[in-house]
Amino acid sequence: MAEGLSIIIIILFSWGTLAALLVLLPALLPGRVARAQQLVQNRPGRTFVIGLVNALFFGVLILIFSQGGDLGSLIALMILSALLAVTAVGLAGINQIVQGRLYPNDGGVKVGLKTAVLLIAAGLVPLLGWLVLTPILLLIGLGAGIITLVRRKKAETTPFDS
Repeated sequence: MAEGLSIIIIILFSWGTLAALLVLLPALLPGRVARAQQLVQNRPGRTFVIGLVNALFFGVLILIFSQGGDLGSLIALMILSALLAVTAVGLAGINQIVQGRLYPNDGGVKVGLKTAVLLIAAGLVPLLGWLVLTPILLLIGLGAGIITLVRRKKAETTPFDS
């Protein structure tokens, strides 16, 4: 009985800290989150496909490394942590989009936190949230995060470059 309660408390705490992360990331990485927001808004299909391909590739890589003992498991954990960090940037962009659509005239931390909690609560809906919404949002977030972190801005040209 105590184990079940502790698991529920851990899950609730994890979701609460995720909401705080989604609100804090636009303040910490404003350029990256804004770029991820643009990517998700303009090309959601592309970000989904890139997220899916990378999730499959790195998932296989994580499975292979996790079979390699202590050092392999550590490498697998590092790869998973990096993927989650990149995905968080994309999810913060998605949170900004939803916030703009739900509360077009409002901004700020309270509204961002409300939006993050709504996104997380929607992902907790049995079956539809677990098997459809959450994987789609995670893959779109991963794709947007990878494009944002990998792709460089085009260098500005001067009149003397021609």
